[in-house]
Amino acid sequence: MRGALPTAVCVTGMHRSGTSFVASALRALGISLGDPDRLMRPGPDNPAGYYEVQSILDLNQELLAHLGGAWDAPPVLDPGWENDPELAPFRARAGQVLEDSFGARDERPPLIGFKDPRLSMLLPLWRLVTPVTTTIVLVRDPVEVAASLGARRYSVDGPQAAGLWLRYLFAATANDPGHLLVRYGDVFDDLPRTLRAMAAHLGLAPPDAAAEASARAQLDPSLRHYREPRPAGADDPLMAIARAVWNDGDVDLGLLPATVTEAMARGWLRPPLDSDLLARARAMTVKLQETLRQRDRQLASLGVERTARPEPEAGAQPEG
Repeated sequence: MRGALPTAVCVTGMHRSGTSFVASALRALGISLGDPDRLMRPGPDNPAGYYEVQSILDLNQELLAHLGGAWDAPPVLDPGWENDPELAPFRARAGQVLEDSFGARDERPPLIGFKDPRLSMLLPLWRLVTPVTTTIVLVRDPVEVAASLGARRYSVDGPQAAGLWLRYLFAATANDPGHLLVRYGDVFDDLPRTLRAMAAHLGLAPPDAAAEASARAQLDPSLRHYREPRPAGADDPLMAIARAVWNDGDVDLGLLPATVTEAMARGWLRPPLDSDLLARARAMTVKLQETLRQRDRQLASLGVERTARPEPEAGAQPEG
């Protein structure tokens, strides 16, 4: 996997599916996750940490907002969307973010890693900025994902959660046909085997005892919630499709016709929602936040101290 230029691995997959832990495991395998001071701070959802560069998350949120969506109402992304000339500022910022976090390209480690569930859909733009060699896609029982989202503050119901599960999974796997699929339960049931599979996929030596111990130290078994099955007949149609694709853990990406999976990956098929206006309002809020940040930077460059103001609320953002 080593070439003349540094390469990257991205961790993708639906929110609440273990992306944070797998990112931490990459570090245990010797892969750089960037400047530790630029990583998101631990939070209630992930007390062990998110292992995610804050500025990558910020940029991805703003990019989704610019495109008219959000993490829980992603926009339609047709082939070639990443080449839109209007996205040139985002591509430039992405390059700067990577330089700030990992150093100049000729100074970076031979293999870097970064993670954000939104990369499931936004990977094409990042691939224009840096050579992403491969991805690791996390997948979890859609019923568990829906329960995890429903038990928190995200206001995501079952049909919406199932639609998001399908969108993130099919987008992530379509954007990288050479991905490694890792099930959420694999890290709990057989961590050594999972680490070996990751190392082999990345062309690394098998992890030694120290690497396994380092990864295990980040694994909290109490995080494995919501394993009770839902009663038969309680599924909405989208959840029934998601459960069929999940296939009791033997994920069947080829279950549906290719035209259907492509439509799901691009965002053309989704549950009926009343949140389109809300998504657009949230997109405008994120744009306003960035406008205010630009103003602050301009004032700072002039030596003018900004007046304290509360940050607008852009909605809860799940990770992991």
